[in-house]
Order: sequence, then structure tokens, then C-alpha cells
Amino acid sequence: MQIIELIGRGGMGFVFKARQPPLDRFVALKLLPDSLAHDPQFAERFNREGRVLARLNHPNIVSIFDFGHTGAPVSDPARAAQPNERAGSETGAPPQPGFYYLMMEYVDGVNLRQAMQAGRFSPAEALTIVPKICEALQFAHEEGILHRDIKPENILLDAKGRVKIADFGIAKIVGDDQPDISLTATGAALGTPHYMAPEQFEKPATVD
Repeated sequence: MQIIELIGRGGMGFVFKARQPPLDRFVALKLLPDSLAHDPQFAERFNREGRVLARLNHPNIVSIFDFGHTGAPVSDPARAAQPNERAGSETGAPPQPGFYYLMMEYVDGVNLRQAMQAGRFSPAEALTIVPKICEALQFAHEEGILHRDIKPENILLDAKGRVKIADFGIAKIVGDDQPDISLTATGAALGTPHYMAPEQFEKPATVD
């Protein structure tokens, strides 16, 4: 695995553009916060949810190729972005040990907010992507999965204008009787406040 560059960071970890030489393809490698490596309960949730997310095979959803854990913890995943510390670029080893990771489809493009700020399309043209987003969300719901953080930053447009929904990493399995099924703590308000339903923000423990 060759780590190329850091392309994003946030509360759910770091995202790198990487390359798989044997398959000659680019991927997006998401490393979750290293603090989670010390939580044995999270390991079970992560493995269970990772298997569910991997079955979201839809043309308008970013695909999950693989998931797992790299090994012993380290202190700073951002170091993997430094050219002289790209662990694994020559040995084939994971980019940095000590993290849960998601290996995802790499989308070469921009997110919806960036596209609108750049004036790439009119409001009427923007509406043409809504049916595709709805179809993808409906497919996920039929698989028993909620995204829980739909916002412009998680709607990606590739170089050909195709739409992809990203970051199902905080999804929750609908109807599961396990109280701790999501990748975040039970009862926490998942999502971005400006794009959440009022009841999701005010009473997160009582809504899906």
C-alpha cells in the first residue's frame, strides 16, 4: 500500500489517498482515531458494522473494499502524510499501526459544497442529482442502514459528474437489538447539527 497524501480529517479520523500497486488502483484509506484501539467493545461493533457496510453495493454509494485493524497504537496518524514517513510504500505493510481502518473507493472529484461554491451548476441543475441521492439512501435503508450525517460535504461528484454518497462510517443498523451498534457511543447525537432533524439533535437516544 502506497500512501500518497492526506485528503481529509475530522472527528472520525483521517482520510488518505493511497494506491494498491497489485491492483493498480487508487483508494481512500480512512484511519479512525487511535483512542478507539483501546476499547474492546468498539472492536466488536466495528467488525459487525464493517461487514454490513461492505454489502452496500450501489452505483451512488462509495464502496467499502476492506476494513480492519493495523496493530499496536501510535500517537500521530498525520505523520503518515509526510513524504519521508510513508510507511508501507516499499514494504507493503499498513500505512501506520494502531488504527482501525476502512479502505474505500477513491472518488476523484469534489463534494457538493465545493461544486456549488465554484458555480459549477445552477440550482435547477443541482436538483437533477437529488433522485440519485434518494435512490441510494433508499437502497441503504432497505439494507437496514441509516447514514445519519447527510450534508453537502458527504455528497461527492466525480470528474464525469457522477454522484456518490460518502461516509457511512457513523451509520446505524435499523432494528438491531444491540444497543451499541453504531460506531459512536450509544445515545450520542450523530451527525452535523445544521443538517439534523430537531428530534435527532434534542433526543438522540429516542430516534433512529
